[in-house]
Amino acid sequence: MKGNVILDYVKMIRANPHLPWSDHLQPGDLEVINQLILPASWYPADLFLRVGLAVFKLVAKENYALLHAYGRALADKMHAENPGLLVKGRPLDTLHKYRAIQDRLYSFKALDTEDISPQHMIVRIYSLSLPEDIGIAVYIEQISGTMERLVELSGGGQVRVQLLESVLQGAKQKTLEITWESP
Repeated sequence: MKGNVILDYVKMIRANPHLPWSDHLQPGDLEVINQLILPASWYPADLFLRVGLAVFKLVAKENYALLHAYGRALADKMHAENPGLLVKGRPLDTLHKYRAIQDRLYSFKALDTEDISPQHMIVRIYSLSLPEDIGIAVYIEQISGTMERLVELSGGGQVRVQLLESVLQGAKQKTLEITWESP
């Protein structure tokens, strides 16, 4: 995946050198973290998974509400970095653009979407080989927060994100349903 996917995590790790990172990361991970992270360069997906989970455990202290808020903050950051991302009054189009950005950040298919109606989308988040079962929930919660906020920024109201199925239930992907009211 591209470096800008892990950059925020790396900054959190560097800002908290007193935390026991070596308990959660491999020695090679720490070497990468201490180097210059280039936003457009490619990094291993396993590094992202371990770093994200370590930050969740040590910085967020396994607080899912904080993780959801982080996902929402990522939507604001994406909007600031990609001025054409939002389509005011058309949240569905904004979510399509979000998916297109995700396609450029990963060397694998991270997610796919299916339009059900102008206020209803199904999102399939494809499974990564997460190091722990908790990693699945972390990944889902962050993406839920991001997509929820993007709908709001586009003018959608009463946003609802619901997990329909997950790999914990035997599915090959995690499926979210997003609904909202028209602007």
